[in-house]
Amino acid sequence: MAAILVGLNAASYTQKEKTLDSESEPNRSTFNAGATGTAAYYSLLLETGRNVIRWQEPTAALLTAKTAVPSVFVMTGALRREYTAPEVEQLLSWVSSGGRLVITDREPPGGLVTTTANWKISLESNEHPEIYTVDATDQMQMTFGTSSIKPVQPTVFTQSVNAVQPSRFAATVVFEHFTDAETQSYTDDEKDAIQPPETQISPIEDDGLYTMPTEEPVQMLPMANVESPSQIAPVVHFAAGDKNLVVEVPFGEGRIVYLSDPYIVSNGGISLVDNAQLAINLVAAGDGIVAFDEYHQGFGTDSNRFLQFFAGTPVIAIFLQAAVLIGLVFFSQSRRFARPVPEAEPDRLSKLEYVAAMAELQRRTKAYDLAIENIYNEFRRRVTRYFGLDNITAKNIDLAAMIAERGGLDPAKVEDTLYQCEEIIRGGATNKREVLRLTADLRSIEQQLGMTRAGRNRV
Repeated sequence: MAAILVGLNAASYTQKEKTLDSESEPNRSTFNAGATGTAAYYSLLLETGRNVIRWQEPTAALLTAKTAVPSVFVMTGALRREYTAPEVEQLLSWVSSGGRLVITDREPPGGLVTTTANWKISLESNEHPEIYTVDATDQMQMTFGTSSIKPVQPTVFTQSVNAVQPSRFAATVVFEHFTDAETQSYTDDEKDAIQPPETQISPIEDDGLYTMPTEEPVQMLPMANVESPSQIAPVVHFAAGDKNLVVEVPFGEGRIVYLSDPYIVSNGGISLVDNAQLAINLVAAGDGIVAFDEYHQGFGTDSNRFLQFFAGTPVIAIFLQAAVLIGLVFFSQSRRFARPVPEAEPDRLSKLEYVAAMAELQRRTKAYDLAIENIYNEFRRRVTRYFGLDNITAKNIDLAAMIAERGGLDPAKVEDTLYQCEEIIRGGATNKREVLRLTADLRSIEQQLGMTRAGRNRV
């Protein structure tokens, strides 16, 4: 059955055609060497001497790791595993303690589009129907009608970069400052109703009241545990007209960098203009560790890499079917399908035990005639075979003569011994002493003839 199932699986398996990378459903993993992947970006950082790793653990490990703690965390969308609220809290807590978060996405998770400054941050995507039909491997199609974008000011991110080339689907980072006229005051009790009590938010104005923006009042997320709003405004590094491509915002003691077009760092677009240099500048942080978020790309440590290796092949189905067959075998062997059969009783008695038991029975019942009958019949059978005679037709006188001639015995004496044995068998009176004497005479005749009890007769 196992062989049949394996054959059926192999015969019915049809290999699926590999799906080409698409901007509508991109795979931004550093393991992907396709047009939408970031394998080239990862290799570029390795070749330029950066300490770069693939982060395949939950976000909570950023706060608990003792060694290999990243100083830059790169998240490239779209994600295959969405960020949960606790993960957003953990990631922002890591940023607020001094980390740099680089988000390369057109539509990043809403909880990560934030700042501790008195500014509202958002990303406006540039939706084009062509994103579903464009060839991600064709740079001309990806950048059609889009000019390159130059740096706004000299910064660490714009160093050695003359211009970068985004795709036609690049989003724009929008930020708006909240003025005093656009804020609303809250008392202590009202503030506790908006944010949890453990959140530490200092008043912007020293008048005992807490000022919060009228739109989206919870800009300073409670999970960051930021004591006071940052006084640094968002910094634009690359922009063209009203389209901001690279924006850096403060969050606690750390920074969040938004790159609104992942095509710039993807395998298909990193070679254009100075895109590669910008990609390096985004993560340049001394000798610190640069970590690429692969956990939310589906390559977490809790995933079964063995099953992933055989994904899309009939091997997994064959393994499961084999396990079911083995289970059925064990199940069938442990159950009875008919009436119980008694176990065969082994023969624990040897021949010697049988002979001893019969001898003891004959002794106690004084069945001496039966004893001499067994001994004499066995003796006569062996002697006639020894001389080549017929046991039934051979006469005692002839047999005695042959025995006497071969063994050097008295023929009359041998014939008398044979006669006495036959008389007892026919019912003649006897006793234990006479039976022992006749048995001894028969054994003596055997010895004279050289007839051994075990082995072959000696002629």
